[in-house]
Amino acid sequence: MKRKKFMAKEERKKDIGVSKLDSLPITTVVGNDMVFKGDIHGDGIVRIDGKVEGNISSKQGIILGEKANVEGFLESDHIIIFGHIKGSVKSKELVLKTTGSVQGDIVSDLLEVEMGSKYDGTMKIGQQEVYNDGTQGKAKGATEQQEAGKTK
Repeated sequence: MKRKKFMAKEERKKDIGVSKLDSLPITTVVGNDMVFKGDIHGDGIVRIDGKVEGNISSKQGIILGEKANVEGFLESDHIIIFGHIKGSVKSKELVLKTTGSVQGDIVSDLLEVEMGSKYDGTMKIGQQEVYNDGTQGKAKGATEQQEAGKTK
């Protein structure tokens, strides 16, 4: 079964480039029995299999393994999420795998979501903002005002 990618029409012809991350050398690893408190910054590929309490930014890519648990902000050109992130994610290309979950906002040029993955937050894909209540392109304040009006 072919997976759908959520992207602008002109971008649909381009294949998401995160698949190459598995074949490139990983420069930083947080193992599955490790807890890291603090921020990680670099240019190479970062793989997280343990717990990180802090922000992670890496130019080439970030891979969150199935047992990864991150509380913080992720930023990279390419991100693959098999594990859990509680915080915002910003990337050019993002893949949310079946076992992956994001509890926070996503900003990405390209997004691939596999069936079974979990997500709770707002999305901005390309230039189109998408909210988890199904509305598109509305200003955040307008959505909040509408919700406030419903509860009165």
